[in-house]
Amino acid sequence: MKVLFGMALRRTTGFVESLLRLTGLDWKVPDFSTICRRQRTLAVNIPYRGSKGPLHLLIPATKTVP
Repeated sequence: MKVLFGMALRRTTGFVESLLRLTGLDWKVPDFSTICRRQRTLAVNIPYRGSKGPLHLLIPATKTVP
């Protein structure tokens, strides 16, 4: 997520926590120190895939957040 959206690491952590909360998943996100330590050895390669047309993105709005 950090590389994909170009966000700072602390902001990425909060973003992922929010996504998990919105989806109703009870998963734990590692704390900032753990992620910071692990990212040193993590190599991320996101290949570019061009498209021949527009991207159609559907986001359902049926779940309400308390």
